[in-house]
Amino acid sequence: ICPLQLEVIRRGVMLWTNPDDIVLSPFMGIGSEGYVALEMGRRFVGVELKASYWRQAVLNIQRLDDQLMADLLGVAT
Repeated sequence: ICPLQLEVIRRGVMLWTNPDDIVLSPFMGIGSEGYVALEMGRRFVGVELKASYWRQAVLNIQRLDDQLMADLLGVAT
């Protein structure tokens, strides 16, 4: 596994996309680009062939979704 640092991804997303744009990751891995894209108000499409990476990406993105929902509702996580 060789995930990109989230700060590097954030900089790229900030430079090359606008809110509500779609970020495509044809080699999604564990979903780092998707995590950051959704966190920054973008939409995300990812493709991953390796089942274990895909499962980890789903968990990572669900964790973000849970955190965003808790923040929206004012619930401590």
